Amino acid sequence: MSVVIPAIEGIMGNTKYFQCMMKADELVRAVRPAREIDGWASMSIGEKMQRRLNLNRIKNQIVPYLVRHADRFFGSLIVLVYKGKVHFEKLSDFTQQVPRAYQSQGQKMGFLTIDGGTLIALDGQHRLVALRDVCIDQSAEGPFADKVPYDDISVIFIDHESNIKTRNIFNTVNKYAKPTSAGDNIITSEEDGCAILARRLIEPEDGVLKEVVVNGEKNTLTEGSTKFTTIRILYETIRLLLKGSKKEEYEFDPQLRPSDDTLEDAYKYVSNVWKLILQEVKPYKFISEDRSDFNDKIKEARKPESPHSLLFKPAAQQAFVQGILAACTPQSEDEEPELSIQEALKKSNKIQWSMEDDIWKSVIIKVSGAIDGGAEGKNRMALLMSWLLLGNKMSDDKKLKVRKAFNEAHGIDIESSPDLELSLPNAVR
Repeated sequence: MSVVIPAIEGIMGNTKYFQCMMKADELVRAVRPAREIDGWASMSIGEKMQRRLNLNRIKNQIVPYLVRHADRFFGSLIVLVYKGKVHFEKLSDFTQQVPRAYQSQGQKMGFLTIDGGTLIALDGQHRLVALRDVCIDQSAEGPFADKVPYDDISVIFIDHESNIKTRNIFNTVNKYAKPTSAGDNIITSEEDGCAILARRLIEPEDGVLKEVVVNGEKNTLTEGSTKFTTIRILYETIRLLLKGSKKEEYEFDPQLRPSDDTLEDAYKYVSNVWKLILQEVKPYKFISEDRSDFNDKIKEARKPESPHSLLFKPAAQQAFVQGILAACTPQSEDEEPELSIQEALKKSNKIQWSMEDDIWKSVIIKVSGAIDGGAEGKNRMALLMSWLLLGNKMSDDKKLKVRKAFNEAHGIDIESSPDLELSLPNAVR
């Protein structure tokens, strides 16, 4: 097999490389993922782990992005020419008509010919396989599926000199490739409806929260932070609220931007709920106020010994919204909910919210006194909240679920050791 491609020659350190461009269809037929190279079976476990593909990421994220977006774009793939002959012919070798001002740069431009060997993706395997799924397998449906094969893909070719050098390049490229944070993705995404709504909640014009009280970078807040919450928590509460609405049109695909009308309707819903939260939850009232002592007040509120400290921890804020929604869910399909969201929020003021209160220990507060920010901790808090708000209005099945979770948090299995069961805390009135 011989490949001829327009190229720009470059050198970084001791490594010569060629910056090229190939049509997607041509690329996927010529280049192989690293895991498909000969000798895969004889590689060490460590080498195989480095080359293992995340098929879920390819199928659920990259392929949908390719076939659904007109403005799709990838960075360069890095491809190793393994046991092939690489020949670069300068453009100046073909013509003497290049103006003098361009002649020095023209020495770097030309055509790359690759004869034989194997072309292996050192970096960009997931993108390569996603492109192959679209171009060859044609398994994905989307408005641009038939356009992707004609996309120009940027490719950097490196000639194989030795196994050690190739391994060093591969490891370096992957070691220093830092994925974007969850906060960055929320701030930049124009497809994920929940991310768009989260940003809008803190916009100056019609946002419910001021941008200055929301941390856009971190998922947690220190005791000394002057932020109220994080954009990641806003995002998660929006997901919970939209799911709780039971509206099919709010089941957003994070890879496909909803219509403007749907986004507008969804924003009215989530912003109204957040307005209620800030209005009805007494410890939150000052969040919307323009106060000179705001920083001092929020740092004081977050101290573990403060009476409402749990409500100022991001993980607990997510669990709080989850618990409110659980309390407002009908006990059965043919019944009305016992509480409206506004009623549940008002009633939540009667709950003890200090991190040092016994009811939260082992539920969402670890023995060390730190927040258990994992899914189980948040789920336990939400379940206990729903009991505190509903009490005996809760169905027997749901109450059993709360009893099990509460006791498991304290290391007790009520089915095998019913005599050790701890009673639930008293519901608020």
